Amino acid sequence: MSAETVEQVAARVLASAKAAAKDAEIRVDVRRTGAANVRFAKNEVTTSGEYDELALSVWIGLGKRAAWASTNQSDPRSVAALVDRALAMARLSPEDPETMPLLSPQTYGTSAAYDDRLAAMTPAERAAIAGRAIAAGDAAKVQIAGFLQRRVTDHAIASSTGLAARHRETSATYTVTARTLDASGSGWAGREIHRATDLDDASLARVAIDKAARSASAKPIPPGKYTVILEPQAVAELLMFLPDAMNLRSVDEGRSYFTGKTSEKVFADFVRLESDPTSPLTPGSPFDAEGMALAPQTWIESGRAKDLFVSRFWAQQKGGGVKPTGHHTIHRLSGGSAASLDDIVKDTKRGLLVTRFWYNRMLEPQTVMVTGLTRDGLFLVEDGKITAPLTNFRYNESPITMLRNVDAMTKSTVRVPVWGGTWHVPALRTNEFTMASPSAAV
Repeated sequence: MSAETVEQVAARVLASAKAAAKDAEIRVDVRRTGAANVRFAKNEVTTSGEYDELALSVWIGLGKRAAWASTNQSDPRSVAALVDRALAMARLSPEDPETMPLLSPQTYGTSAAYDDRLAAMTPAERAAIAGRAIAAGDAAKVQIAGFLQRRVTDHAIASSTGLAARHRETSATYTVTARTLDASGSGWAGREIHRATDLDDASLARVAIDKAARSASAKPIPPGKYTVILEPQAVAELLMFLPDAMNLRSVDEGRSYFTGKTSEKVFADFVRLESDPTSPLTPGSPFDAEGMALAPQTWIESGRAKDLFVSRFWAQQKGGGVKPTGHHTIHRLSGGSAASLDDIVKDTKRGLLVTRFWYNRMLEPQTVMVTGLTRDGLFLVEDGKITAPLTNFRYNESPITMLRNVDAMTKSTVRVPVWGGTWHVPALRTNEFTMASPSAAV
């Protein structure tokens, strides 16, 4: 891979595109990703690997006609072909009335999302993490599997309007699953981190093994509405469906749950949902895919939807001082006062403790109704104690209902591995949660 920085690549490609398309608006996006992983299953390492890749894209706008073209090559010949392809597609594209002009130069906040130690994680260190989990599984006489991946991302944007942005970050995802030898019990634990010191891999392995042992030989209980204690992973897997509903355009066009409800209390008073990539608690890119600087946003406060996502186009359509929010992908749910998950369990008369959800899918966007399955540890809580493992359920529930009926939440939050953005969430207890039908899987 070229020794050029992503900023240098972006500047060179922009110059080439300007020469070929003198009257066009041009945005260049360069992302270099280095990833390294180790995978283990049935108590032995199965694969280990590393890769480095370059993703290079050029956007060309000709008035309301625009097109993207992408490649993974940055040599001059490939860049020239990339620019020619983007320009040809832009000329052929129909006019899009929602195409927006490129942004002018922005001022970005500082983000502490890069960790030298995590970036330098070696194959031996990854192997040691896998080895500790395998040794713990062997000692407990369970089958153990897991996946650790470390990523280093270097991202730059440059445009014909003078915008220039760069962001570097590190992250790692570690998940562990343990199964009893008779396959009647399963446990899981996982975290996502941006600093090497935040990964307590031994603790995660212990949690997965303990859940596997405690969930063996589960008993069924009837479907119905239950008080549930959701561990952070379960919270995020349901909550990640909420941001799409908190969109001003969807609200204005009558396609959102929040249509006609933006002034109503629809959540518990203490719930707070916010995004701030410059916060040391939730570091991330200080700009979005268009290069727009991301200001802190509070989406939920005092029981109401305080802010809604606003695109640049919709802000222009609305006028009247409505400002675009930028596309935030990092979210933090907070507002709780409980010291720990154990304290919530001890304070629960009767309920279900949920480790995580799986195979989650949207059922009805208008109500943000989601369906999925409990997995890897579902337990009955009675009089403040975990009393029995339970067979799994299919749930049908909305994150809005979850946050309306919540009555306890841990003060601390953790970053968990989910596909729908980056989520920092607490554990919480909520009521009237719909467990719709039994699920036979462990």
